[in-house]
Amino acid sequence: MALFLIHRPRGAENLKNAAGLHGALVDAADGPAAIAAANALAAGLNNPFDGYSATQVASAAAGGFAPALFEGEVVGTAYGARRGA
Repeated sequence: MALFLIHRPRGAENLKNAAGLHGALVDAADGPAAIAAANALAAGLNNPFDGYSATQVASAAAGGFAPALFEGEVVGTAYGARRGA
């Protein structure tokens, strides 16, 4: 399966959640499955990644990969500046 970075879309500050989770790195078949996998990692938080973007970052996860949740900015201001934010 492919590796996806789940992140808040540019301009969607309203999607921050109380738990401080703002991103995830998961392996999944496609973008919607990646969002579902990220939400499953945060069970009990009422689907904190609904409305987020899923960007494929690799065609396959390397051996030993473990899904991860991120607190704080995943795609920071430097990235936003480079893409015209």
